[in-house]
Amino acid sequence: MSEQVDELGLEAELDGVLADPARLLDADRAALRARIEEASPGVGREVFLQAEAMFGVADVPRAEFAAWLHFAAVATGESSYAELVAAAEPGMPWRTVWAWWRPVNWFVAQPSLNGDYYRVRRLLHDGRDVLEVADQRGPVRFETETGDRVQIPADAEPEEGAPRLWDAPQLRDWALNAPWNWSEADVLSVEGHKSRHLVTGEHGVAVLETDARTLHDWPRGKVDPSSSDAAEGLALPTRRQIEGPLTAARVDESFGAKWARRIPAEDLPEALQHPASRAHLTGIGLPAWWSCAFDEYETYTPDAMKPAVGDGLPEDLIALGSCTYGEVYLHGAEGTVHVHGNSDGPSNGELVTLAPDLDVFTRALEAVYRYSNACWHPYPAEGDQDDVTLVFLDELNELAPGLFDKGTPSGELWSWIYAGITELGVDGY
Repeated sequence: MSEQVDELGLEAELDGVLADPARLLDADRAALRARIEEASPGVGREVFLQAEAMFGVADVPRAEFAAWLHFAAVATGESSYAELVAAAEPGMPWRTVWAWWRPVNWFVAQPSLNGDYYRVRRLLHDGRDVLEVADQRGPVRFETETGDRVQIPADAEPEEGAPRLWDAPQLRDWALNAPWNWSEADVLSVEGHKSRHLVTGEHGVAVLETDARTLHDWPRGKVDPSSSDAAEGLALPTRRQIEGPLTAARVDESFGAKWARRIPAEDLPEALQHPASRAHLTGIGLPAWWSCAFDEYETYTPDAMKPAVGDGLPEDLIALGSCTYGEVYLHGAEGTVHVHGNSDGPSNGELVTLAPDLDVFTRALEAVYRYSNACWHPYPAEGDQDDVTLVFLDELNELAPGLFDKGTPSGELWSWIYAGITELGVDGY
């Protein structure tokens, strides 16, 4: 009999149900959902919200809801909670081995598998089965068995990995409630009663495991995505944004290690006297190349970082790079970032301040990448592109109040730069 959470008189009891997967799996989900705003922040609350935001509110068997909870726990890095779910319900029709997946209301640079602009393939390197996920930023590689990150030297030549097993039992053979990606899962391996399946989609990749003994009595049919497709209007999990200082590792993760440009101190222009700018270019870095729809930015190599000449530009400006809308300059003494725009662009050929420093400039470019997946491929619970855009703009305004305001030269220029995720689709239309 389900536990009537709506009749519990104490917040502690509500929190207790969420904290204990055994109790949560036996709870009245509708009653729990109705009172979820009363729950204290905690792992159980977040996993429950993620599970329903990803998979919906369909009334599914206990074991299938456990699979949803387990996936949400693994995807959010809550391995201990995932273990509790697995112990509370050993009859899950599928379980998550590992997941590199963007959770709902998380705005992170990786994973972000947008449109058709990525590739997933299996490789064999030093005897290890490796899963490679690559987009314009370069490859990210995982050990297929565990999900651990794998580094392969640039000069290495890994072999092609094992092919998909077409004649093995497929996830789509079973009556499951899950996103459409589950119906297109590839079978990676079959060992005894257990099979492993690779789910790939716009939100990431995940390796799932099924056990033929568990599925023996599970109804056959097909994967039904209607519940996940209709997961609208639900309470959202806590918003997750990247916090803390910019670091070299963060720049590598956000823009791709192969596109990170750092310049040795001895190679910086002598005219660049601003200490924070010198430290940023040397220790943190900028993207050597960045793109969003039709907009691009390129950071120059040191030999091209020359003082501005002509066009009435201030002598303290140093060429930093170029973008679709003009030349990008760095103020040698103050560290401000400017664009000298094209005459037919949003700045009408004027010099526009783009950022107060390289930190804000880098974070703003990073934010476009971090929100691109949610803007182009929002979960139903996140709303639509316009809803995510409001969250994106709120973050930008917190980053540099006034800089992104519409009607200001800087705000108008930025609105053209980030329009690829706020006004256009993933294919640029």
